[in-house]
Amino acid sequence: MGQRIVLMGTPGYAIPVLEGLVELPGVEAVLVITRPDAPRGRGGRTAPSPVRAAAEALGLPVWTPRALGPRTLARLRDWRPDVALTAAYGLILPPPWLAAFPGGAYNLHASLLPRWRGPNPIAWAIRAGDAATGVSLMRMDAGVDSGPVVAQATVGVRAGDTTGALGARLAQAARELWVEQWPAIAAGTAAAAPQVGPVSLAPKDPPEAARVNFEEPALVLDRLIRSMLPDPGPHTIAGATRIKILRASVAEGARTGGVPGQIERIGRRRDPRDRGEEWVVACGSQTALAIQEIQPAGRRPMSPGAFDRGQSPRPTMLR
Repeated sequence: MGQRIVLMGTPGYAIPVLEGLVELPGVEAVLVITRPDAPRGRGGRTAPSPVRAAAEALGLPVWTPRALGPRTLARLRDWRPDVALTAAYGLILPPPWLAAFPGGAYNLHASLLPRWRGPNPIAWAIRAGDAATGVSLMRMDAGVDSGPVVAQATVGVRAGDTTGALGARLAQAARELWVEQWPAIAAGTAAAAPQVGPVSLAPKDPPEAARVNFEEPALVLDRLIRSMLPDPGPHTIAGATRIKILRASVAEGARTGGVPGQIERIGRRRDPRDRGEEWVVACGSQTALAIQEIQPAGRRPMSPGAFDRGQSPRPTMLR
């Protein structure tokens, strides 16, 4: 008989892993556990998690427990699982759950552990300016991302990477890492070594963290903005309008003595493929940020120049 695997995940990061898992040799059955339906997207309508939608499209059974309590655990034991694999599930597995898998409970964490333990590792790697990050296949223990590591895969961080773009590459790396290590895991011969090196944490961001503070240097803001795309979306206020910043970069060579948040000029975008104008905004440490694309609340994405042409007077400050 083959292995019975439980995949626990919620966002899109887990979908390539799920798709790779169902193709593995020696897998008898796959059960997917994901977080309950929740408000998602611009309209805030209740919708299934990306993993639930993907699992149902594959015809797999899906559970959506609100908590990992005794009743759900009893139901899980009745299903007779062999191995658990989590990929950004969103809840820590309690010790009784870890003990329910005779073949082990594993996690595909999107960092090179012990760097960036916690629920937000991709964003923190971008903010720190890391040249590389990666995926760690870890055997779970009762701690937060503290278990021994079976294997790791390194992924470079590219200039201009957002959490969405980097996360997509990490998801593919996670799939490949699991497929590579599966024969040893299935055979019960996968070795795991304790994590070595300094620990850094990647906590969730409070809602106010998405508000751009132009007192910070432009390089810090460039990384912050990219780390919050596509979600939760970095924002600022222009006049009385809340603005989501979709694309920005350090205004190279621009040094300014302007008040942080001041729109110093509107210039043509430097990329000839683009249309419209950008804002060049004064930031801390006499630096400047070029904002190329925005989305005013309730409207479509546009250039700052297009937004300006609909305002009277035009905004001169972002706050």
